[in-house]
Amino acid sequence: MRRKMARWTGIIIMAAILSPVFFLCRADAEENVEELDTMVVKEKKTKPQILTEPDKTTINTEHYHGAGIPQNVSDFVKDLPIMNYRGSSELVPDSDTFYLRGFDGNRFVSAMDGVTIRKTGGRRGSNIVDYALLPPFLIESVEVMPGPHSALYPGKSIGGAVNFISKTPGRYEEAKPDLAFSASYGDYGTQNHSLSASGGAGSAIYDLGYQKYATDGYLRNHEADIDTVFGRLGYILSNNGYVTFQASYTDADRQRPVVNDPDDPASDYDPDYPVREKQSGRDLYYDQNPTWDKTATYYRLNSKIPTPLGTWSAGAYYGEETRDHADLNSGSWKTHWKQQGAKAANEFSLGQGHVSTIGAELAQNYDASDDESYKKRIEIISGFAQHEWQITQRLNMTAGARYEDVTINVDNSNNSGGTWISGEDKWIERNWSEWSPKSFLTYELDDHADWLRDTSVSAGISRIWRAPDYHGDYNPQGKPTGAWLEPEHGTGYDAILSRRLAGDINLQLNYSYYRIKDFISYNRDFAQYTPSSGNPVEPGKEFMDYKINLEEVIRQGLEVQLNGSLSRDLDFILGYAYQHFDNQGDEPAGEEELSNRPEHRANASLIWHVRQGTRLILDYEYQDDQVAVEAIEVAEDTYEFRETDVDAFHVFDLGVEQRLFDQWHGIKNGMVKVYVKNLFDRDYVNSSGQPALDRTMGAALSFKY
Repeated sequence: MRRKMARWTGIIIMAAILSPVFFLCRADAEENVEELDTMVVKEKKTKPQILTEPDKTTINTEHYHGAGIPQNVSDFVKDLPIMNYRGSSELVPDSDTFYLRGFDGNRFVSAMDGVTIRKTGGRRGSNIVDYALLPPFLIESVEVMPGPHSALYPGKSIGGAVNFISKTPGRYEEAKPDLAFSASYGDYGTQNHSLSASGGAGSAIYDLGYQKYATDGYLRNHEADIDTVFGRLGYILSNNGYVTFQASYTDADRQRPVVNDPDDPASDYDPDYPVREKQSGRDLYYDQNPTWDKTATYYRLNSKIPTPLGTWSAGAYYGEETRDHADLNSGSWKTHWKQQGAKAANEFSLGQGHVSTIGAELAQNYDASDDESYKKRIEIISGFAQHEWQITQRLNMTAGARYEDVTINVDNSNNSGGTWISGEDKWIERNWSEWSPKSFLTYELDDHADWLRDTSVSAGISRIWRAPDYHGDYNPQGKPTGAWLEPEHGTGYDAILSRRLAGDINLQLNYSYYRIKDFISYNRDFAQYTPSSGNPVEPGKEFMDYKINLEEVIRQGLEVQLNGSLSRDLDFILGYAYQHFDNQGDEPAGEEELSNRPEHRANASLIWHVRQGTRLILDYEYQDDQVAVEAIEVAEDTYEFRETDVDAFHVFDLGVEQRLFDQWHGIKNGMVKVYVKNLFDRDYVNSSGQPALDRTMGAALSFKY
């Protein structure tokens, strides 16, 4: 109750500050209005925030209008039903908080300007992509490409790829920098403030930015305090190409939520926080003060250079992250990650209707504990070629292939100084390489009948191949499972119908089918080769079934996207996704591995331009029952499967944006926004099994100078 009362204080203060600002700005703006006879000027509609194409969906972040306030780049994709948010709380950004088409972070790609974001991951969490390190002011647009059909991205893009595109450099006509400021305050002490500056002189440009995000959190012991600074220098070439260099530093202090259960005396239950029961041996208590603090430094080079021989693009990166996974019982446990890589490509045309892309990519990933030196754990060398052919006016085909050579180093050392797998060295090196052909075909039906105008059908057929290039595959809990695993492989199919229904209302239907052999799965609950005092294992076979390759997995899905304008003043976005995973083998681990994914998800947004400068946003999310399956052995090699449901939920969010002024005393684009998340205060459990955020409110102010 105390937290409920305290959280209103900040909202009231914010409203008290913003109210006079609003009236002063409106009054000043009205004083400067000049009558122009009987001319009526209506506000021009902004560009659509979502552009749907057969092979991808592009989100324009400048024209993004969600009910809430974006904290990091992942907030731009939460409204797509194929992106299943799996974080423990919406208030605290975390690593790998999304599934794409039901595939977790090691089976889909997150990229920055086409270059894959990748770490070794693992070490008490997947830890591949930490979205808290990517503030929204860096990003111009986001491309979401479902399916494994692009040769430009690595083999792990089974579910697809999410490409965050940074702002394109542009020349400045004057030396004065463009400043942008935003500040927001919401329930549970949630603050999100940012300041950025962009400018240049002649062909040289620069960008600077700072973001401060802090929250007391909704769950008990779940505070966060995250500071990010960013800088970019660039040079624009005479042919409009560019070269940029950027650097960023993040200091993130995050607590880990603890047990808060009135039936568990050890939790010292606090009624001011939601009930959270103990779910596993890793769940800790308040007096243990578990934290997850991190520092991260990244450097990126990005370039695009047109030449007579084609347009060259190149990107390179170097990054270091240190995370301290600590509590009072275990003490400090630091993990260090280092990653570096580069990608270069040339896009050229040898004739009308033909566009080819060739390139290469290198990724090297290292990690270490606090008392160790870095060890290279992953090296991936790739080459790719892709050709787009406009065969006829209505028929377009994109075909390509990607070659990957993957090397991993498996840690085989045990805690006593020896080795886990008898007869093997302390480091086991494994290598795989493979070609993966890709294809995507689009045929426009306009010429066949009037009612088929603006209608197309598309098909994608591509090979799937993914090596176990992730810490959670080759060394989970320190076990040398990578010594036994083999790459996943199979085929992915997509069939797509795209149609403009009326005006700017567009419909897309997408059916997808995956057949994946040797799908990598945990098997520790059923393993027979895990050595212990009560389970002696034949030397040389230790941990050979701790993780296994499932015989075959089939995944089917249906996605529907409908968006456009119902009238000049009313825009909408409607999405639905269905998915089903099926284990074709008899492994009980497969039933557990493929469970705990909702089959039906839906998202919708209504954006009403109420009057000039006023916008109302209503967001809706639905998710059906999410079933977690646990296999229980009732007799030798005979299993029953117990199901645990996470109940279905549906949630509404509401936001109101008001433009205060276009120009006011040198300040531009003044905007105030108020929002309510979980409008009807639904009590539910989110996809990660945690108590979901209750009704929260907040307000934001932004302007440019």
